[in-house]
Amino acid sequence: MNILSDVFQRGLSVANPDRLAVSDGKYDYSYAQLHIAIGKVSRCLSDLHVQRGDRVGLWVDKSCRALAAMLAVTRIGAVYVPIDPMNPRLRVEVIREDCQLKAIVTSADKFSHYCQQQPVDCAFILVDELPVNESQNAGSGLHKVLTWQDIQQCSAQLETQTVHPDELAYILYTSGSTGTPKGVKITHHNALAFINWSIDELSATTKDRFANHAPWHFDLSVLDIYGALGVGGSVHLLDEMTSYVPNKLIEFISKHAITIWYSVPSALQLMLKAAPDLAIQCPQLHTLIFAGEAYEMKALAQLREAFAAARLYNFYGPTETNVCSFYKLPSQLPELLPIGHSASGANITICDQHGEQVAVNQHGFITVVGPTVFSGYWGMEPNGTDRYNTGDIGYLNEQGELMYVGREDHMVKVKGYRVHLAEVERAIYSHQQITECVVLLDQGQRLHAHIACKKGTHLSLLSLKMHCAKRLPKYMLPEQLTLWPVLPKNRNGKLSRRCLSTSHPAHLQPHSITA
Repeated sequence: MNILSDVFQRGLSVANPDRLAVSDGKYDYSYAQLHIAIGKVSRCLSDLHVQRGDRVGLWVDKSCRALAAMLAVTRIGAVYVPIDPMNPRLRVEVIREDCQLKAIVTSADKFSHYCQQQPVDCAFILVDELPVNESQNAGSGLHKVLTWQDIQQCSAQLETQTVHPDELAYILYTSGSTGTPKGVKITHHNALAFINWSIDELSATTKDRFANHAPWHFDLSVLDIYGALGVGGSVHLLDEMTSYVPNKLIEFISKHAITIWYSVPSALQLMLKAAPDLAIQCPQLHTLIFAGEAYEMKALAQLREAFAAARLYNFYGPTETNVCSFYKLPSQLPELLPIGHSASGANITICDQHGEQVAVNQHGFITVVGPTVFSGYWGMEPNGTDRYNTGDIGYLNEQGELMYVGREDHMVKVKGYRVHLAEVERAIYSHQQITECVVLLDQGQRLHAHIACKKGTHLSLLSLKMHCAKRLPKYMLPEQLTLWPVLPKNRNGKLSRRCLSTSHPAHLQPHSITA
């Protein structure tokens, strides 16, 4: 396989054409149906003058049709740009203007935001069947807006454009430190290095049914989609309303007989909390993978106990490298969870601030070289090196395993001492009553612990400090405590430090305690 469109072709070659390829809860597409849909959208994109290298936005909820559009973009050699479907139009405009989108795949309700302000240089493809009201196209011309009815009338373009593996496949926008989103450029070569490795590592087959829990603008979704289609298996799309409702998630896994699950830890923790017998309810679930944030060891032990016979994986890697290391969990968990060994052909070293490799057990920056490392940010000059400093602090233990400590920007100074917030969080997490924890440095330069406890329990600041004092030096003890029913999460399901540091959502009703 040389480019992403080859992944589906590979699946098509090994799967029965009538075999299920993708399900969105409303429609089921077989491999034959998805193949035809991809061909029709490819033809429409070509008719809209979308050419090799052009960018196409996907501002749309997950669906079989939207997936067909995504794969069609790669087939004609264009570049797809997934956009959070919950983003307001103004945010979409920032991305559209930044990477000069030639077309946007969206829905009629989202397109309505462009009724009076449709950009003249951008076409729209709507995944809805209803024809668009002419008033919605004032000043733009109907040839710039195609509905699914229009697509159905197109003849399929089944040939694949000749594309070099080093050309861009997709762009993932992440929140930049300045508040302006940055586009991470991923080539076909980058993506396939991870996809091929993951298919081999997981030994996935045509019988496997992948859940797509992550939103498409989040890099975890790459495995769900291409891992499934690359082996002739099926991918089952979770909608936004279901993603963090534990009972709905459990019902989804059971109903669709999901065999491979990949998500951030918080989704797994929610399900296991709602159903400690999750493994019994979903006996076909043989592989669980988590990534995106650290899995607290106490909660991980519960997962390992519940899924004693299943394969559990910890994947590590920022968007800029995709998955570059992994750890397959043994039946008996270690005291600290490694991020393991290199994956996807990566070469990982621990370096000091000058880029020099450090000794075993010495902390430094996790630095990655390899085929999955991105080609740079859209619109920015390349940094002139193929090495990527993740900004994460880690070390290599005596067993040769990579260990994750935390983010460089989570290193703070308290009373003149350097403190890594992750170390304080680990000590707090070891308390039996605590289920979630984030530690921040407040404006008074004090350590502020935000925690959620088991239902029906309460924790005072004094008791928390006494607990931590057995594990941490005095200067690392929290001086302020806020109790939450549940800690806020961002759109990708990760604990949201930004939300904690700005405002408290009224419906969560946190209670603060100060020393």
